[in-house]
Amino acid sequence: MRPQFSIIFFTTLAGMAQGLLFFVALLNIEGPVLSTPFLSMLALPVSFILLSLGLVASFFHLGHPERAWRAAMMWRTSWLSREVIALPAVMVITAITFFFLISGIVPTWLWVVLLISTLILWICTAKIYQCIRFIQEWSHPSTLSNFVLLGLSSGGLLLELLLMLWNKPNIPLGMSLISGANFILLFLALNLKLWTWRRNQKLKPKSNLASATGIKGDNIRQTSMGFMGGSFNTREFFHHQTDRVIGNIRKIILLMTYVGPMILLAISMSSSSIALIAITLLIHYMGLLAERWMFFAEANHPQNLYYQRVS
Repeated sequence: MRPQFSIIFFTTLAGMAQGLLFFVALLNIEGPVLSTPFLSMLALPVSFILLSLGLVASFFHLGHPERAWRAAMMWRTSWLSREVIALPAVMVITAITFFFLISGIVPTWLWVVLLISTLILWICTAKIYQCIRFIQEWSHPSTLSNFVLLGLSSGGLLLELLLMLWNKPNIPLGMSLISGANFILLFLALNLKLWTWRRNQKLKPKSNLASATGIKGDNIRQTSMGFMGGSFNTREFFHHQTDRVIGNIRKIILLMTYVGPMILLAISMSSSSIALIAITLLIHYMGLLAERWMFFAEANHPQNLYYQRVS
């Protein structure tokens, strides 16, 4: 598939905000672990801004943005419609939590609702791709696991950076524990990604050139697409990159999304530094953009069996 950068920015920014909100809600369910000023003046506003940026980015994927409201009409059967409803719902719940914070104490049930809403949004986003059965790379539970783990990783790193900025210059002693938790999340996400890549390499198309074209025979060779130039099918369902480019992007993903941040986190466990965590988050997010690009690019649409050659 040809990756759309609007969707890449939407899923990565929203996923980071969801991870931040998930940890904020989880830490405060049993009691006010994080201070009210930190939550109301930094954590919740940052998460709301990221969700808003993701929402704005998603509009660039629409041919007619003025008709975006219609996307929610098919919520009974469409995961995309459910996502369109779930994202604003998370934003509304975040805003309600903010107003509860500035007016008093946030009830436990609201933290639970916020936590569950982030999970629901992850499910809706992942299911958009996971439910497409004829794209084998996506039609697997690892799609949801990948979205959740990377969202938690990026959100956890953002929470760690915000806590260090808020408490500057006195960095809390418990920051090494947060670095350790983020390290574990990245380790799990790395192993899932390596397993997914191995699985995708072993996938075989369920159809072949004969079944795609309807021509009977065992020795069918395609020499022409059937028309003079490209079309919507050739532009939108293939990334048009060489194997060398794809291989280099995989190396960038491994280094920037997983290995590099893990090394920096390991260093930060013994010597916490705001600059170090900021660099870790920046590198991780840049790698996350490449990872999400690859997520779309490695999806092999069955129609490519027919549209193999332009000429």
